[in-house]
Amino acid sequence: MEAKYGNFVLLATVLVDAEVSEYGQALDYTPCIDCKLCVAACPVGAISKDGDFDFFACTTHNYREFMSGFTDWAQTVADSQDAADYRSRVTDSENASMWQSLASPPGYKSGYCMAVCPGGEDVLGPYLEDRKTFMDTVLRPLQDKKETLYVLPGSHAQEYAQRRFPHKPVKEVTGGWQPPAERPTSS
Repeated sequence: MEAKYGNFVLLATVLVDAEVSEYGQALDYTPCIDCKLCVAACPVGAISKDGDFDFFACTTHNYREFMSGFTDWAQTVADSQDAADYRSRVTDSENASMWQSLASPPGYKSGYCMAVCPGGEDVLGPYLEDRKTFMDTVLRPLQDKKETLYVLPGSHAQEYAQRRFPHKPVKEVTGGWQPPAERPTSS
């Protein structure tokens, strides 16, 4: 991670059959300024004020078009009695999003924590110079956006989304995970 560019980090592994002549160095400081904008922006409460992270809340919402979301969507198709029943369960935007993910690499529903983060040389200045404008132009549009939030039934994310963002429809999904007792057995 280079402090100049902020919080966007891509972790990967590269295997080479060659001697590496130079290694990168970890930062000797954290670019996080403890502004808590990531907490304010997260629509499912996956990031708490004390720094705890709810992996399932984040993945259930953000990776909706990946395999677990596809499995949930396929179950909705199978459970629908007819086209009208299916359309009552799945919105046009959800259909378009799932179709796009089948045609090309899946997309994320939310990267709001990263979008609002002012950590990094290139983005810190505008935040520090005029926090109100930063909040009005970067944070508030994400908070105000009407969008479906995907949550596990009975989860903290469900309660948080309904309480914090009552204008955003909340949809219960399984995330494609089935309890062991419900998994089909092979004979």
